[in-house]
Amino acid sequence: MSDVLRVLVVEDSELDAKVLEGLLAAGGYTIEADRVETAGQMTDALRDGDWDIILADYNLPDFSAPEALRLLQESGRDIPFIVISGGIGEDLAVQIMKGGAHDYLMKGNLARLVPAVEREVREARERVRHREAESALHAAEEQMRIAHDVQQRLFPSSPPALLDYDLSGVSHPAEETGGDYFDYIPMPGGSMALVVGDVTGHGIGPALLMAETRAYLRILALHLENIGDILTRANRVLAADIDEEWFVTLMIVQLNPETHSLRYASAGHPPGLWLDARGELKRELPRTGIPLGMRPDTKYAASDPFDLMPGDLLALMTDGVEESMSADQELFGQKRIVDLLRARREEPAAAIVEALHQAARGHIAGQNQPDDYTTIILKTSKKD
Repeated sequence: MSDVLRVLVVEDSELDAKVLEGLLAAGGYTIEADRVETAGQMTDALRDGDWDIILADYNLPDFSAPEALRLLQESGRDIPFIVISGGIGEDLAVQIMKGGAHDYLMKGNLARLVPAVEREVREARERVRHREAESALHAAEEQMRIAHDVQQRLFPSSPPALLDYDLSGVSHPAEETGGDYFDYIPMPGGSMALVVGDVTGHGIGPALLMAETRAYLRILALHLENIGDILTRANRVLAADIDEEWFVTLMIVQLNPETHSLRYASAGHPPGLWLDARGELKRELPRTGIPLGMRPDTKYAASDPFDLMPGDLLALMTDGVEESMSADQELFGQKRIVDLLRARREEPAAAIVEALHQAARGHIAGQNQPDDYTTIILKTSKKD
């Protein structure tokens, strides 16, 4: 099937216009054409028609190719414009080409008409596709920027002030939006829930699931004191909402600032790291159940309480930092994390978080950050 070509001919001679249409039809096109010979007709045609190409005689009794080109440019339409004349000087031909015409042909030698039209139409369509792709990319980037801003507002703007504690948390997504989550949630009885979570993948989908998880946890934590029950109920709802390939790893540490004790529950999340005042790894907080969203009937239990000692440091993280891989395929690993925490344990919690994330980026040495980095650091004050 031949390609339909919509042609606007700026020409006062109906015969000359028919010759052009015939040559293009002989070149394999199905022609849909209109002929104009005044500025008013040209303006109407540009407003009402969808043209693939404009073929313009240079001189008409009441119109001209330069005027037609000006009207086209004022319309903002990207339509190839080819001048076809019976004979004008080289200076005029050069002038109109510099003014924006795409090609110039002589009426007495139209052998180049079909190839010239094919080239200009092809390039114009490529320009349209390029602009559409750029527009789609810009729209997607703008949507991602908005999603990023919204997600960042879901994270705590600052940690709560807790007497005898230094607390800080940060999430650095691998893309504009991420699937990681951290939060500080006040609970009944004066305790505080420190939460880190990780939805499979990163991008818009995981970010939406993260926001849903956050909403469930915040609602449940307002009314329940048992963090095992909070995970159990959140899991029941999430399992009904998400597909089989999605899941959420999540750890809740329930801190009682008054008694300096904590208990935790972990739904398939990487272990928390608990260091003593000398920087030695005191214990890990391992997984206590499977990730959320996998089985609706899973029950989660809170650990027994642990007493925090002066100078202790607790690090809660998603797996992004630990699994950052260097160019030679070496993981950043838990040992580097513990070594950094030990070396910087005297620094403020916020500085430790930043140093940890910077070290992971340094380990991948210029490569793109492979996953979201999210960390909460809790430090207890040392006794004088």
